[in-house]
Parts: sequence; structure tokens; C-alpha cells
Amino acid sequence: MTIKECANAAEVRAALGLGEEHREWTEALERTPVDAAGTEIPTGQQLTSLLTQLKVPTEDQAEVAKAAEKATEAGTAWFWLLARTVAALRAGMGLDTPMPSRPALTEHGPTGRWLTLLACLAVVADVRALHATMEVPDEVSWASLGILGEKVAVRRRTMEAAEAEAQAEPPFPFDDYVLPVFQGRRYRLDGFDCRASNAFIDVRLPYGTEPFGVRADMAWAHEFHYFFRRLPHRYARGVPFGYTGIPCYLGSWINDPAVADFFPRDHEIRRFTSAYQYINNKGPGPADKTGLTPGDRDALEHAFGQSPADRPTALRLTPTTPVQRAVLEHLKAGNHWSLNYSGQAIWDYSPSPRRTI
Repeated sequence: MTIKECANAAEVRAALGLGEEHREWTEALERTPVDAAGTEIPTGQQLTSLLTQLKVPTEDQAEVAKAAEKATEAGTAWFWLLARTVAALRAGMGLDTPMPSRPALTEHGPTGRWLTLLACLAVVADVRALHATMEVPDEVSWASLGILGEKVAVRRRTMEAAEAEAQAEPPFPFDDYVLPVFQGRRYRLDGFDCRASNAFIDVRLPYGTEPFGVRADMAWAHEFHYFFRRLPHRYARGVPFGYTGIPCYLGSWINDPAVADFFPRDHEIRRFTSAYQYINNKGPGPADKTGLTPGDRDALEHAFGQSPADRPTALRLTPTTPVQRAVLEHLKAGNHWSLNYSGQAIWDYSPSPRRTI
């Protein structure tokens, strides 16, 4: 179907066989003006080099290249979606603007599976330019962009486990985690993944690292706050000084009080959390239809680098580290992990950082 035939969201859905669950997403994209910057994605060895630099697993690179070839074919419905996704990313560059949420497209082949990743590839130069204006160190810039490949690797491990269990292909967590990287709002800082919203700094623990060599004290919070003051559109605008603190908090399973049942007081995790100014303990909350809570998934991804399809699949994982054993023992006892948010409230808006990231 040509681009003239795909003049609107309804015709794109018809061309690709997308259901009603894709209506809100495609109509939001239809309202997004396409800019003149174009939708350029490297090809050949240049694409391979970029994917490698972004830490995308070698096993996925050929399929990504195949998807890029199809999605960048002018006049197709896939290109209609890609061009508008790229435009939406550029329009929100440096802003805490959520992207139009999309359902999983895993049933629509490689192009559907990797469509949002392709949009991220198309704006790498834009993000790098934003980083340059903010004087973000080069190593921080590329480490932050590499969050993309790390999440692809998490998905790959989950998919391999799903294939062994004859389960459905898992979706990709683009919208809530990876896309802010390519809007210049999430950064890898001191081993943590930090995102600036308009009113707080959200800190997360990535898989494969246990960055507890620092204390989560006020200096830790100020260091991240100082970094994000580089943003051209400053976060936390309008916060009344002297009345409301700007939270810098870590959302993680390690904030669950049950951690104390598995690790001694001098364990690095407990030393880290003991420096918090406040702890927001809301409990695990209800599990979803898979039998897992958001805290369970956070613990499993941080400890094992995958997000199992359901609770029975998670309980069949084989632990090899003390952290992995703690995560599974808690679940096998019939419990759930809480995803609590704990950290510091920043009152001084002009601190002197202990060092510059």
C-alpha cells in the first residue's frame, strides 16, 4: 500500500492488520507533525557498528537490519509509523513528555518487534547533540544510550527462556524505560539509571550491577540533582523553595523490609539503604494475572536479567548468587517483593556536588 493510500491512522491499521487496541496509539501518531529532519538509519557496517556501540546483542543485529530495511521503504505503512515515532521523539527532546503508548507488535514480525528501536536509532544524532549542549561527558552519553542494548539483552534472555517453556514471545519495555533515554531524560550515572521528571529524580538499578559502593545519602542525591540541572528545560520548575523538597529516590525491590531476612546488617545492600532519609513502604500490592507484582519483576530482572512470563516460570530459575537465592527464596515462601521508593528530599537547590559526573 502506498503512502497516498495510507493517508491516516485508520488506513495504516488496515494495511498492517492492526486491531482496535492500536487505535489510540496510531491516532496519537497521526496528530504528530512530521519534521523535515528525515528518518535516516545507517545501513551495512555503519548500522552494525552503531548497534554494537549501543550494546545490542550480536544475535539480534541481523534481524534489526532486516527490520530497518523494510521500515524505511518510502510509501509503506511501516514508514508512516516510523516517521511519526521519530518525530514524536524529536518533539519531546529534553522534555518530560510521555510518548504515545503502544501495544506490543511482536505478532507482526521483525518490523513490528523492532519498530521503536529503529526510531531510537534514527535519533541517536539528535540525542548526542543535546548531550553536547549540556556538556555531558562522552562516556556518560554512550553509557546512557547503551541502556537500549542492555534492555534488548534482557528481552533476549527472557525470550530464550520462553522458547524453552513453549511460551509466548515477551514484549519489549520501550515506553516506560528506554524512550526517556532517547529524549535526553534518563542517564546512566554512577552505575544507576536516573531519569529526571518535572518534579523528581527517579533512580533504578540495572541488571548485572550492584553499585552499592556509594551511600544513598544527601550528597548522593545532590550529585544527581546537580547533573540534571544541565537540562535546557529544567526539571522541578515551579517547586516552592522552603515548602516542598524535590525527591531523589530509588525505586527498587531492595527497599522491601524483607531484605533484612536474607542479608546481615553490614551487607552492601543494607548499608546502601540505611543512608536513606525516608522510606516509602507501601507493601507489594496485588499480583497481576501472571502471579507477579511489579516488585517481583524488578527483583527478577535485577537479579537474573530476565522478566519471566509468570510466577511458576520464575520459580524454576536456577540461582547461582546470594542475591538470586534471596529473590527466589522469598517468592518460593509464597511472598511477593515490594517496589518501594526511598531516598532523599532535596531542599537546597544549589548544592556543591562532591564531584562532577
